[in-house]
Amino acid sequence: MSTRPEIEQLEAERRKYLERIQRLMFTDFDPQRWEELRETLYATVPLNADVIIDDCTFREGIQMAGLVTPHPSDTCTMATMLRDVGVERLEVLFYTKTDQEAVKLMRDEGLGPMLAGWCRANTADIDLARKLELEQVGISHPVSYLHFVKWPHLPLNDLIDRVVKAVQYAHDHGLRVFVHGEDSTRAHWDFERLFINEVAAAGAEVYRICDTVGCGISDPSVPPPQGIPMKVKLIKEETRIPYVEIHAHDDLGNAVENTMAFLRTAAKYYDKVYASTTFLGIGDRAGNAETEKIIINCYMIHGIKKWNLAPFRDLALLLASATGFSLPLNKALVGDSAFAHESGIHLQGIKQLPVTYEVVPPELVGQERIIVIGKRSGKHGIKMKLEEILKREIPDDDPRFKQLVEIITRKFREGRRRTPLREDEFRALAHRVGFEVES
Repeated sequence: MSTRPEIEQLEAERRKYLERIQRLMFTDFDPQRWEELRETLYATVPLNADVIIDDCTFREGIQMAGLVTPHPSDTCTMATMLRDVGVERLEVLFYTKTDQEAVKLMRDEGLGPMLAGWCRANTADIDLARKLELEQVGISHPVSYLHFVKWPHLPLNDLIDRVVKAVQYAHDHGLRVFVHGEDSTRAHWDFERLFINEVAAAGAEVYRICDTVGCGISDPSVPPPQGIPMKVKLIKEETRIPYVEIHAHDDLGNAVENTMAFLRTAAKYYDKVYASTTFLGIGDRAGNAETEKIIINCYMIHGIKKWNLAPFRDLALLLASATGFSLPLNKALVGDSAFAHESGIHLQGIKQLPVTYEVVPPELVGQERIIVIGKRSGKHGIKMKLEEILKREIPDDDPRFKQLVEIITRKFREGRRRTPLREDEFRALAHRVGFEVES
């Protein structure tokens, strides 16, 4: 066998590293020990800005084709859960009776200062927001020539005037004003720069870059309109708007990437940056950047600890139930399979050191680890599942255990079974071989 001079030092480092990790592991979730473990395992890159999540699940999200409109009481419950997470702004619709009822319920729950009405560039919408006692509005208007096809005979000057008058009106009536530049990632920069400066002068405090069809590019070397980081830089250098926001769609699957690229760039220029997101990513067409994914990325990669992630799973289940949304099994953090393990190799790793296959503890996001017994689970998986149910260790030479392994593996080996065992099926088999388990 060949000798490698450096291997002894690496071997010592490996053992020392694993000993430290194992000392920090826990059976019952311990937030303090988890933080120590996280800091040991993962690098963080601090952001020099406050990241504000501007959740628009109750505006953009519920516009998703085919969803059931949630009952106002469900909307209110979900809004309070988002508040408990630490979301600081909630964008809402208010044009229908049920929308208005939801706004009133949320206001009664003390959410009033968080609520932001989505408005078109007209005074009627702004007056309705004021009637509902909203304190802030987002005024949305296209900024790309493509979208101006809706008004083919209206000069650019008149289009800008319309938005400026709406912003001025809202500002003069004491409302905080955000302006949404629809289709910003296909807008001509010379026009968009003029537009931003005009609305800033009228009283807008935030300009939202809307990647309306998800064509934005995260590469900092790409110029506007599609290059999001360079657009942020130019907004800072060439406009007078106080703050910026991103609203990224997922048509090309890049909504989270583009949102994070925006945050990392904007944090270099602003002390506060906004991310417009939806929970579970629901929204028009392919949806938007997920609230939960942006939060977990900011926490894990940038060390931002101001959010409470524990409500994630329950909120996902409620949102799916209230809107008829089919929650994907493999949805990051909140899906049924996000912390489910079936493969024997994975289960062996999980038993020895859960972080081998879990980037965060399931309890952090309101989940729990699930051991699934299927074709590839093997002896290790069956034993882990049995010990989980019995809440005690089982010796490998226990004849009942050996019989259970043989029964289950034979089912899959002979091809009589193609789907994993249900919980009740596993319990029944364990009971059948002699274990005291409720079947």
